[in-house]
Amino acid sequence: MNNNFKYKLISLVLASSLGIAMSNVAYSAQTVISLKDMVEKTVTSNPEVQSRYHRFLESGFEQDMVRGGFLPKADIVSTYRKQEELIKPGDGTAIPRFNNELVLRQMIFDGFATSSEVKRLGHANRVRYYELQSAMQNTTLEFIRAYIDTLRYRELSQFAKDNYVVHKQLFDRIQERVNAGVARKVDLEQASGRLALAEANLLTETTNLHDVTARLQRLYGELPPETLEAPTFFNAGVEPTSADALKVAYNQNPDLLSTIEDIQASKDEIKTREARYLPKLDLQARKNLGVSNDGRFSSSAADLLELTMNFNLFNGFSDQNAVKMTAEKLNNSLDLRDKACVDTRQLVVIAYNDIQQLKEQEKYRTNHKNSIENAREAYRKQFDIGQRTLLDLLDTENEYFQAKRSLSNTQFDIQTAYARTYAGQGELLNRIGAARGGLPEYKRESYLDSENVCQALAPVQITVDKAALLAEAKPLSSTLTTLKAVEPVKVEAKPLANKVVPDVQFETNSAKIKPVSYPVLDAAIVTLKEWGEASVEIAGHTDQRDTSKADYNQALSEKRAKAVLDYIVKKGVDVKRFTAKGYGYTQPIAENDPKEGNAVNRRVELIRQQK
Repeated sequence: MNNNFKYKLISLVLASSLGIAMSNVAYSAQTVISLKDMVEKTVTSNPEVQSRYHRFLESGFEQDMVRGGFLPKADIVSTYRKQEELIKPGDGTAIPRFNNELVLRQMIFDGFATSSEVKRLGHANRVRYYELQSAMQNTTLEFIRAYIDTLRYRELSQFAKDNYVVHKQLFDRIQERVNAGVARKVDLEQASGRLALAEANLLTETTNLHDVTARLQRLYGELPPETLEAPTFFNAGVEPTSADALKVAYNQNPDLLSTIEDIQASKDEIKTREARYLPKLDLQARKNLGVSNDGRFSSSAADLLELTMNFNLFNGFSDQNAVKMTAEKLNNSLDLRDKACVDTRQLVVIAYNDIQQLKEQEKYRTNHKNSIENAREAYRKQFDIGQRTLLDLLDTENEYFQAKRSLSNTQFDIQTAYARTYAGQGELLNRIGAARGGLPEYKRESYLDSENVCQALAPVQITVDKAALLAEAKPLSSTLTTLKAVEPVKVEAKPLANKVVPDVQFETNSAKIKPVSYPVLDAAIVTLKEWGEASVEIAGHTDQRDTSKADYNQALSEKRAKAVLDYIVKKGVDVKRFTAKGYGYTQPIAENDPKEGNAVNRRVELIRQQK
């Protein structure tokens, strides 16, 4: 093999390899699916959208079917008959036994029934068209929600993974220190609890990712690709005010436009019913194609051209009631239009307001995340010089994880709010740049504006005057009085011989203890400790009023007794000393008011049990 041949062979191999590599790169580039392509596939293949699409096509064929009433109808009529002969006919003039005719019928005038019905079905076709547009908008919105949530939970899952890794590493270090005898076992217990929370967060986020992937698969028809492009459809923003956003929605929301088309269809249906009051003219022509010999000269064998008129004089009031029935259909269509106005306003106004509020939240959550991140780094540096513990680092990791999670959720919620606003305006597909091929472009008729009675009035967006809040607030020292350390002797705990009734306050219809009651319970704990090892019953009681339900109050009293028990145990008192019971409103200590009950009866008692 000479050198030239070797060089040519090597060059050919390299060229082939390069070609294969380039083709693989090109193929990989082609397999990246854009958001626009995914949306177009969804609105083309989704079963719900397809159902609306076929209903749209069906209505078009129905209109064409009725339009055929303007055209003549031709039939070949063949008959065979045998009839009794009462009069002896002449030669060849008997009624023919066999007869073949070409019959041509043409409607001349039917009181405009056919033309009105064609118009009605034209509007019905547009109703189906806008219902299809609505289905595409709603399906696209549902798809975008799932798409954004997939991006959301992919990111949150990564946050949870990072959070778990840090917690596991710090837990292992604390465990090493405990085993070496240089750290307390209680630190390990606290670290174990935080690690368990990190594992639960990881499980939660991965489960959410699995579920939202299933949602996206249902809409898209297949599993989403590994790489999803970041949405940019919201970069153009929204109108400067919610009223302006509403004007756009009222101009092109498909749900609203379909109701206006339905109004026009109902008006034309009334005209179709009223056509029964007018005469009907039909032209009929018969051409004889051949008869039996015994009737070749019969009048029944003659060609015929006739014009007939049919005037409906009385039809048992059926026509009158048909008109009334259709008039009620028109009223129903008007009501549905008004409902569409209300629904569109609510959808757009809420989504528009969410955009504004979430964007402001994003600034605060960004500041929070950045501050926690800086504190996290500072804690790590302070740990290196012995000023912070490993538990301190775990605390900052938890807060950093929650800060990142909250910021991420807010950012994805903003994208969803834009999508909801665009969908309410009938603009979501256009904003994405997607479309479904094969659909007609209808000219905007004037009645779409004249029949639109929606008013672009939106609630005023609520803004909080923070300066006014601060100006009206009490001085900080006053608001903190209930949080100061309270000497037990100064706190009202109502000690009795064998009973303490601390003034514990709960949230309304809840077992959540108000913070103002913490000092009160702390004072009661002093008395519990004075009782030594005596067993104590924690008894919960409620008041009674006319609307009170025994089962509900019994359960509430049990929960409140348990809440007090949990607080006392957290303060280091042995849980084995206590039992928590609820008595509902069965043991009042004062008369209950039928409407207001009695606050005195809403109490928790600590009762020392006699040995």
